[in-house]
Amino acid sequence: MTPAQTHDTPVEDLVVDCPFPDRSSPYGNAAAEYVRQVATTAGVRGKAGAAVVHGIALGEAAALTYPDADEERLSVAALWIAFLVLFDDAWSDLLSLDEGWLEPVLEQHAVIHAVLDGHTADDPLARLLGQVLEDIHRIDPLWDDSRLRREIRRYLSATLWELDLRDRRLVPDLTSYLRMRRVFSTMTVQLELDYFVCRLHLPEQVRTHPCVQLVDMAVADYGCIANDLYSFEEERAHGLTANIVTVLQHEYGWDVPTARAHARELCARSVETYEDIRTRPARYGLTDNDDLRRYFAHYEAFMSAAARWPARSDRYRPGAVGFVTP
Repeated sequence: MTPAQTHDTPVEDLVVDCPFPDRSSPYGNAAAEYVRQVATTAGVRGKAGAAVVHGIALGEAAALTYPDADEERLSVAALWIAFLVLFDDAWSDLLSLDEGWLEPVLEQHAVIHAVLDGHTADDPLARLLGQVLEDIHRIDPLWDDSRLRREIRRYLSATLWELDLRDRRLVPDLTSYLRMRRVFSTMTVQLELDYFVCRLHLPEQVRTHPCVQLVDMAVADYGCIANDLYSFEEERAHGLTANIVTVLQHEYGWDVPTARAHARELCARSVETYEDIRTRPARYGLTDNDDLRRYFAHYEAFMSAAARWPARSDRYRPGAVGFVTP
């Protein structure tokens, strides 16, 4: 396996502190090319599709998140990101919801559920997801993808919560938002995909250990809050309320600078939680072995990607530069 590239940090404005190294897989370009090939075959067209597949560096997103993955598994990760961004954009485009929005949304969900049930569907996005699942089975026929499929279904359900809030013009409370954000941002899907892409192995009693799950939640919050901070201005301009800054303003009556500062503090606390448990597993009854260390080490790459990729991507900063090409 070709080692990941470690880069000097480019000049960039990160919205959250990131103490973890800037590393990138050498297979990012190959993964991006694979996404383009699959998207063409699947029939992904139009301006939005072109912007996602060609314009926002999906291969680099996967390369930063999985710097040590092999080329085949990194390509699966990049293809999942392409599906997610395109599918999520379908909800973001619904800036004003008609009275009958629920029925067509459920119809689209039904197409994805059909793919998860093993059927094919005459829909470009469904074909992308179908290819993700097919590739996973081809690469590792013995890998159990039932948890991954379950979390994708939960993601679909969580998007309805977000859309309903938007329909009623409500701002969620902080506790509900953080809990649901982890799901409708697909952080729980990401966790299951990590096991495949990074070849992670944890016994069930370790996976369900409360302190391991606490790390899972802390890292998910770091990624979600970083994303919210990068997208806040655009979402505020469109009147969208599912953003940590807006939620904090509503919860505590704060102005934008104060809410932003507290959001960054929440990210810092997430890092502290991660580092405490990672460096002292025996204190919490966890066996410090290679599998656990590899599991936690992947999270450093994930948090680095969550902080750095949006700062370099045209998706969040039009005209942004700073991608390091291996």
